Amino acid sequence: MFPREHGTWAMLLVPWAIGALIHQGGAVAKLLVLGGALLFFLAHTHLVAWWRFHLAARAEPGGTRSERRFVLGFGIAGIVVTAPLIGTMHPAWLLLLATTAAALTAVSLWLVAMRLDHGLPGQALAAMGLPLTAPAAYGAGGDGDSRMAIAVWLLNAAFFLWAVFYVRLKIAARAHREPRGSATGTLRRAGSTLVVDGVLLVTAIAALGIASIPLRAMLAVVPAAAQTVAGIVRLDRPATLKRVGIAMTLHAAAFALLMIAFAR
Repeated sequence: MFPREHGTWAMLLVPWAIGALIHQGGAVAKLLVLGGALLFFLAHTHLVAWWRFHLAARAEPGGTRSERRFVLGFGIAGIVVTAPLIGTMHPAWLLLLATTAAALTAVSLWLVAMRLDHGLPGQALAAMGLPLTAPAAYGAGGDGDSRMAIAVWLLNAAFFLWAVFYVRLKIAARAHREPRGSATGTLRRAGSTLVVDGVLLVTAIAALGIASIPLRAMLAVVPAAAQTVAGIVRLDRPATLKRVGIAMTLHAAAFALLMIAFAR
């Protein structure tokens, strides 16, 4: 019933915490956003599972019916939980969030059909889509700045995209372990990841400018940046996947705490 990918839970919950805590007020509405996000996330998870059954050459009728029940159950519960938000959040903002979520769901189903959902496209889509809980929680506080809502989404999406590319780099290094080579060879292997990290860093700085967030908020990404440097230096000695997962969880927690401290 519940997804076991810990990374996706972090992509959902950490942005919500940032969006909720950098803007005071609307505690009940923010909790409704959290409840609705969890329910819609579970509905989406089972929708994807149902779609896989549907596309399979030998779909199991029982499995298909079970997934449909979960989709309907979680989806209806999500609508019930979030219905009170209609009176607390701006209708245009709610419509934008709902439309964006629906579009991302359609893309995710297409990726399943193309068998790309477990690859980089699916992981990148999750890193950009799940952090929508940040602007949703921020907007639930009422009287918020739309520029800040966009900024918190961009900052969270940039952080979790970094996590996606970094974990993929470590997995590739572990699968194709090579003896310690020159610095040039290491940079060649990690070059694309460094380029992406540079783009994400520029995106994060631009997000700060959009909402006039103090530049010191970039300290929230310092632990992640240090992890990137250390990980690339030790690319020939990759850590276990469990250690990488624990490190990513700790970095997500540090990012949330520092962002809340500097962006409020």
